[in-house]
Amino acid sequence: MGTASSLAAWERFQSGSPVRARPDILESWRRSRRHGVDPDRLALTHTDIDEESPFLRIGRRVVEKMADLLVGNSTSLALADSAGTVSWRWDSERSVAKSLDHVDFGPGSRVGEPMAGTNGIGMATTTKRAALVVGAEHYKQPWHSWACAAAPVIDPITRRAVGTVNVACRAEDANHLLLVAVRALVSGVETALGEAATARQRRMLDAHMSLSSTTSGAVVTVDSHTMIVADSAAGLNLNRAELWELVKESGVGTTEVALTDELHARVYPVSPGRIDDGVVLVVRRGVPRSLPVSAMAPLPNLTPLEEAERKVIADALAECGGNKTEVATRLGLSRGTLYDRLRRYRLT
Repeated sequence: MGTASSLAAWERFQSGSPVRARPDILESWRRSRRHGVDPDRLALTHTDIDEESPFLRIGRRVVEKMADLLVGNSTSLALADSAGTVSWRWDSERSVAKSLDHVDFGPGSRVGEPMAGTNGIGMATTTKRAALVVGAEHYKQPWHSWACAAAPVIDPITRRAVGTVNVACRAEDANHLLLVAVRALVSGVETALGEAATARQRRMLDAHMSLSSTTSGAVVTVDSHTMIVADSAAGLNLNRAELWELVKESGVGTTEVALTDELHARVYPVSPGRIDDGVVLVVRRGVPRSLPVSAMAPLPNLTPLEEAERKVIADALAECGGNKTEVATRLGLSRGTLYDRLRRYRLT
């Protein structure tokens, strides 16, 4: 891997000539050029590391345990945060550490594509997919003697990328096992993140999944530290801190909040009668519709998931003008099941 053809392609690209290269590498080169990345000089910027990050704390422990499998292979392992900043590095040999320090690949270095061009961490952060970059496929010439494979780590609770794991070695030693190794490391970190999730986070995820399965709106679940975003809400670019502040300002008992001039959200507390445990927001465009009076006050003896289901059905009734056939179709319920829920939740 990483033959002279890669260097020839890199040189042709930098001169503006037509070039043949792996499609994902060529696209990354083009992005790097648009960002104005200098291909000849490192010129990296640096920033502080969040030492308290759960990803760093848990990821480091997992990767260190698995690192012994790679000792003796002139290998370096690294973690980077969701913005592409290297937050931790482990090296199998002192010579590897010295060489990587020389090319400014270490904790605090910002190696996302916009700053550092094509590299494993940069590509994985941008594309949210595993990436392999060998030799002269790197956009920056000082990194041409290295190969790296990186893949994003997805938090099992929030379903968002929280960082990347990177495996690096000398370009002449690169092979397909780099991707195998990085995927094994990512799997280990994701498993550990899931095991470390708090009971409160799991309740939030349960409520989020329950609402997601019974509503056509974009679902976002938020508390003071966590935000879970359904795929349907990913393009809304909502900010966790701003959402949570809005929820707190609205107070307990609020059933609806205006997010923007175009967006409003129904509010479903994870725990009925309180918001400190988080809320599920069902976001829609357009003018909000009122909930039926019977749905405004919580019923006693309902579990959090039952209360959430009750409110979803009440919303659907309001939006469908009371048409129960349309409500059943929208929620994916049989008419018999819907009528059973209406009686149980006193929505008739």
